[in-house]
Amino acid sequence: MSCLFFLCFFHFSFFFFLFSFFFLSIFFFLSFFLSFYLCHSLFLYLSIFFFFLSFYLSFFLFLSLISFFYLFLSFFFLSFSFFLSFFFLSIFFIHYFFFFLYFTFFFLSFFLSFSLSHFFWFEAILSLFLSFFFHFSFFLSFSFFFLSFFFLSFFFFLSIFFIHYFFFFLYFSSFFLSFFLSFFLSFFLSF
Repeated sequence: MSCLFFLCFFHFSFFFFLFSFFFLSIFFFLSFFLSFYLCHSLFLYLSIFFFFLSFYLSFFLFLSLISFFYLFLSFFFLSFSFFLSFFFLSIFFIHYFFFFLYFTFFFLSFFLSFSLSHFFWFEAILSLFLSFFFHFSFFLSFSFFFLSFFFLSFFFFLSIFFIHYFFFFLYFSSFFLSFFLSFFLSFFLSF
C-alpha cells in the first residue's frame, strides 16, 4: 500500500513539475521581454527568479525520473525474487516427495530381501547407511544453496531499496533547497 502511495505520489509530482516547468518557462519569457521593453527592475527580478526556478524544477524533474526508474526496478526485481523463491520451493517439495517415494520403496525392498534371505543383511544395512548419508549430504548442500541464494537476493534488494530512497531523499532535499533559495533570492532582490 505504501509502495502504491509512493508510486501515485511520484506520478503526481512528475506531472505537476512538468506542468509548472512549462508555465514557468512561459512566465520567464514574458517577464524577460517585458523587462526588456519596459526596462523596469521589477520585471527583471521576476525574470531572474523564474529563470532560477525553472532551472531548479528541471533538475528536480530529472531526479524524480531517476527515482521513478529505481522504483520500477525494485518492483521488477521484487516480483522476480518472489517467482524464484516459489520456483525453488516447488523444486524443494517435488524433490522431497520423490525422496519419500524412494525411501518407501527402498525400505520395502530391504525388508523383502531381508525376509527372503538372511545372508545379505550386512550389504543391505551398508547400502541403507550410504543412501541415507548421500541424501543427508544432498539435503545439506541444497539447504546451504537455498540459504545463500536467499541472503544474496535479500542484500541485493536491500541495496536497491536504499539506493532508491537515497534518490528519493535527494529529490526532496533539492526541492526544499530550491524553494528556500528562490524565496530568499526573490526577497533580497526586492530591496
